[in-house]
Amino acid sequence: VRVSTAEQVDNYSLDTQERGCLEYCEREGLEVVHVYREEGESAKTANRPQLKAMLNACAVDGRRRGITTVVVFRVDRLARAVEDYAAIRGVLASQGISVRSVGESLDDSPAGKLVENLLAAVAQFDNDARAARTIEGMKEALRRGRWVWKAPLGYLRVDRGDAPVSMVPDPERASLIHHGFEAVASRRLTKIEALDELTNLGLVTRRGKPLSPQAFGEMLTKVIYTGRIVKPEWDIDVEGDFEPLVEPDLFSTVQEVLHGRAPAKSSRAHDNPDFPLRRVVRCSQCSSPLTGSWSTGRSRRYPYYHCPKKGCGGSNVRKERLEELLVNRLGEMSLRAEMLDLVGAVVKDAWKERVNTSEAAQKALTARLRRVVKKRDTLVDAYLEGRGIDQATFERQTKRLDADEAELRNRIDVARPTEMNLTRAIDLAQAMLVDLPRCWNRLEPQHRPQFITALYPAGLIYEDGTIGTAENPWWMATSAAIAAEKMASVPPTGFEPVLPA
Repeated sequence: VRVSTAEQVDNYSLDTQERGCLEYCEREGLEVVHVYREEGESAKTANRPQLKAMLNACAVDGRRRGITTVVVFRVDRLARAVEDYAAIRGVLASQGISVRSVGESLDDSPAGKLVENLLAAVAQFDNDARAARTIEGMKEALRRGRWVWKAPLGYLRVDRGDAPVSMVPDPERASLIHHGFEAVASRRLTKIEALDELTNLGLVTRRGKPLSPQAFGEMLTKVIYTGRIVKPEWDIDVEGDFEPLVEPDLFSTVQEVLHGRAPAKSSRAHDNPDFPLRRVVRCSQCSSPLTGSWSTGRSRRYPYYHCPKKGCGGSNVRKERLEELLVNRLGEMSLRAEMLDLVGAVVKDAWKERVNTSEAAQKALTARLRRVVKKRDTLVDAYLEGRGIDQATFERQTKRLDADEAELRNRIDVARPTEMNLTRAIDLAQAMLVDLPRCWNRLEPQHRPQFITALYPAGLIYEDGTIGTAENPWWMATSAAIAAEKMASVPPTGFEPVLPA
């Protein structure tokens, strides 16, 4: 069970999820070995203490203790990113452990797997949509000159939404920062000497510690101190609504002084748009995810995917060749026309079952809520009429019933099915599945790894000039079965069908 904010922790959400999981286990006859609670942890990442502890326990003691199932309140409690969910599920499946959800109907049937993948995709879509809305709000605020992040050293945040400025100069540090820029610009002191002087004058971080040389060097390059907000990746360069600490000419002079220093090497992004299959395809020899890099020839550079493990040498393939193999495979697994109606029917049935389950849960919880409200009304009447209930008992019971009501209302809200335009979702799925190569070619590079992970939860493996997977999507097996059935129903060439007499 997991909640992502302290407010949710205090609002009974975590207890509600735990109780729901325990009740599910009791109904299904599952013995609870351990409960893992994550308070204030976001599912945007798989790097979470309780999640890692659970996976470690399953790996180390799973077989010895007979662990067969991991129960979550909802799929998005485990992970919001499709690739993270697929990776977690794959690790558990390799140990013979399945994932079950209290709020969603999941099983190991083809339809169950489809619903599970859809739910993980919906969770990621919801998370991405929220992030997109947040980013758009931040962009709009920045365009209006408002600083939206933590105030840099030398400024103090103004958190009132109606305030005319978003930051004000810090009276203890602003003049010292200006002094530091002047010392470097005049070449009176080296950067290290200027830092030592500022430290002696009392410049410290908000935690009361001296600035490190690295932090001071970064401070000298921040254009924010000139009163401007510059965010090149968002195409934003505007005047801020706050007072500058450094004049633009002084800032430019400091940059010229620092210009001769070698720039710090930036760490490579994990998702390099030049290599969309990086960390998606694995080496057949050691199972390490392939990485990508450019090799320099006599006259030009050549892109390669290769195994990063020293001494392995199992995989080394040109970028164009590996991606060509992938596109060919996508073409082979595109949905056959006769499968379109089947996909629509499977999704509709699975969604209908999920809605029915949610409505039944809501109905049962609403009945319990009515009983709690009735108990509280009876308690109030008895106390007001003086029927032997003292104030301490009244307050204690009222507090308990209020907590029960808040919990039930929260569970009713959680049980409400996610809104979805089912017809649009089915049309989109069918359009994608009938021409997977086209989908791949139209995707932005940063979205391609997620696309492949959703299609191949078990991952892809490159071996001997071919690309394969341990588990094909369910519709491929069904499509093959339909094709075989059609072949069996066609009479062999050269034989006439037997006609009734």
